[in-house]
Amino acid sequence: MDLSIEAPRQLVSRQSAASGSLSPGEVLVRVNRISLCGSDYRLYEGTYGGPKNYPIHFGHEWAGHVIDAPRGSRFSPGDRVTGDCSKWCGGCEACEWDKNICRNIQKFGITVDGFSMSVRAVNEKYLYADALGLQSELLALTELFAVARHGVRAAESRLGRDTAVLVVGSGAVGLATYLILRRGLGLDNVFLAEAKQAKIASVRGRIADCQFAENLPTGPWDRAFTYPEITSAAKYPVVFECSGGSGALNTALMTCAMGGLVICLGLNPVCSVRTDLIVTKRLAIRGSIGGTGEFESAMQFLAEHRDSAAALITHEFAAAEARAAFEQTLDCTDRIKTQLVF
Repeated sequence: MDLSIEAPRQLVSRQSAASGSLSPGEVLVRVNRISLCGSDYRLYEGTYGGPKNYPIHFGHEWAGHVIDAPRGSRFSPGDRVTGDCSKWCGGCEACEWDKNICRNIQKFGITVDGFSMSVRAVNEKYLYADALGLQSELLALTELFAVARHGVRAAESRLGRDTAVLVVGSGAVGLATYLILRRGLGLDNVFLAEAKQAKIASVRGRIADCQFAENLPTGPWDRAFTYPEITSAAKYPVVFECSGGSGALNTALMTCAMGGLVICLGLNPVCSVRTDLIVTKRLAIRGSIGGTGEFESAMQFLAEHRDSAAALITHEFAAAEARAAFEQTLDCTDRIKTQLVF
């Protein structure tokens, strides 16, 4: 099966084309599962804010196994694998620092074809083997947790056992970040910020010990603030903004402690940012994208915290039901992570 988004709200299903011969460095994989990312949903509805292309084979969070590999490959048929979202070149000066910001970057499933197909040839440099016995549903969460781990690493020098940390947004990226901070790093004072009560109830139903912050500023953001208002809300030395909304970003700026750090993982190109909060509080803001370099760490976390990670999977559909998967879960309060099974 071969799935593509031809244009917003136009999802087409075809029989998979013949695989043909492999190019140098490629192996052939059979895709078993895809986890739908927020970017997949936004591509489907036509609201994705970053660079994109149509038509596109979507899907950059996936799990599969190798079915053909040339002699000399580090992979063998039967190896269980997942792969990068970032298609990096490995030769530019940016790649030497962080392959996620390669000067020639493309994104699988967003700007170049991803993995919404039964069989896919892929250069093995973008692949990671599962040596920990992860089930397909967990292996298909690796890229998500690698993205979260990459963001956490950007703040690690400021994170102590007792550091108060706020994660804004309880979607998949926010929850993955929260779990890495709480379960992986063992931090006690980590809180989630979520404006929707129904979402809070849904998350607590799946991760019972989630801590939600209360009485956070939510605007209005079109008025001036007094210094007492600014300082009284400044409680968290490190804040992760994981939703991408302008209101959420301003909440992050307002709640971040004086001289604190805001890590932005959410993506929204059009928003109104309160730069007065950045200036008056001397905040540092750092963006983080991609998970290249973090896949092994993410797999280890998944292996050690299988139940917590599996709790993020809320919906499962056969690949043939992909259109229904998008339509039924697009605005679903209970949806954290939807998976398509090939």
